[in-house]
Amino acid sequence: MEKEHGWILMVVFCVAVALAGTTALAQMKPPADYTFNDGDQGKVLFSHQAHVAKNLKCTDCHTKIFKMAKPAGPLKMADINAGKECGACHDGKKAFATNSQADCAKCHKK
Repeated sequence: MEKEHGWILMVVFCVAVALAGTTALAQMKPPADYTFNDGDQGKVLFSHQAHVAKNLKCTDCHTKIFKMAKPAGPLKMADINAGKECGACHDGKKAFATNSQADCAKCHKK
């Protein structure tokens, strides 16, 4: 009986630790806004908070589309409009299109 009781306590402890970790991750604050200064169309302000608010997870972009580190080179609108980097989602279907003049100001801040 004592061995059984110890096993049950161990399972309860593991479940509690797992739930605590899940709660901590769910409440984790996203990184600060990031400014891309080296693009060919001017400065771009990227808001992690705005993307998290749309129920995106870090792993939706990192490391599939973007590395976790600073980008290796400047972002280019031709690449983005071809479906690379931001254009992987900003295609006019999943999110607003990057090739729409009306939407330029959503990313390019003056």
